[in-house]
Amino acid sequence: MKMTKKRWLILISSILIIIIAVFSILQLPYFQLSSEQREREEALREQITPESTENEEDTEDGSEEVMGDVDEQENEELAVDESFENTFEFASEEDVDIVALGDSLTQGVGDDTNQGGYVGILDRTLQALDTNVHFDNFGKRGNRSDQLLTRLEEEPELTNALEEADIIIITIGANDIMQVLKENIMDLEISYFNDEQSFYEERLSGIFDKLRSINADASIYLLGIFNPFKNYFEDIPELDQIVADWNTIGREMVNQYEGSTFVPIDDLFDEDDSANLFSDDNFHPNYDGYYLMAERILEYFN
Repeated sequence: MKMTKKRWLILISSILIIIIAVFSILQLPYFQLSSEQREREEALREQITPESTENEEDTEDGSEEVMGDVDEQENEELAVDESFENTFEFASEEDVDIVALGDSLTQGVGDDTNQGGYVGILDRTLQALDTNVHFDNFGKRGNRSDQLLTRLEEEPELTNALEEADIIIITIGANDIMQVLKENIMDLEISYFNDEQSFYEERLSGIFDKLRSINADASIYLLGIFNPFKNYFEDIPELDQIVADWNTIGREMVNQYEGSTFVPIDDLFDEDDSANLFSDDNFHPNYDGYYLMAERILEYFN
């Protein structure tokens, strides 16, 4: 059947649309970042890349001094490389599977680049180092600790990913506090938070127990909670102490489970200019806030 000019135009247009769509999908994570943001991520990659030093050429004069310098350089390089391999495990040829789970912070809500928040930044940073790292993001907006515990029991896809994980990153707890605020907004008392705190501790312990029953060997990184609530509840100064108490629970929890680390982030959002780190909802971090979180996580990885 002979194609008309109109049909040819439609066919060519469709092909062009497909090509543009594929190209956009492949390039989107890069082009949606500003040049400044790309430079920041490149600087972040340089922070965790082992530095290489050039050996000085041997000369007839002062050969002993040169050899001494070379030996010292080799020892320094060996120390850096061993540290890099032992902490990140990214220097090996084996794949490294990282599972991120929890609430909207892991989902990346508020990231104005729409590139996955701190998980996206970590992913791009590590992939650019030619490492065999694979991320699975199971962050879910609004998740409380009880809901995350239920997901660990009922979501096979999450369980399967955790079984293969080498590293697990968790954000949880902020929505537990928010739930108390919502339920008692007209009659807030510190006792309500204290009661919920004990329940949160029990559920967090249940989360760690479940994770260890699924995967006994993965390194677990529990991110702390910061206080965005004061942007909405300025008349409740006790919120800072409440957040601090819940972070204490997190710190104590990781001490009970081998291979677990607490990563504090509350100080990142406690500066005078911290308003610049929040998205338009004044609750979730923007790209700048997530960048600081990713940078802090890499510090604890390293």
